[in-house]
Amino acid sequence: MGRLSVGDLAPDFALPNHEGIHVSLSEVLEKRNALLLFNLGFI
Repeated sequence: MGRLSVGDLAPDFALPNHEGIHVSLSEVLEKRNALLLFNLGFI
């Protein structure tokens, strides 16, 4: 996958929640909005 640009749609992905259940971005967006933050790390 290439780099995302401003305005691109986020790709669907899944991560475990606090209970260990995998939740996908598409599942979250069905119920509410989501804010994604990406840390570039320490340079």
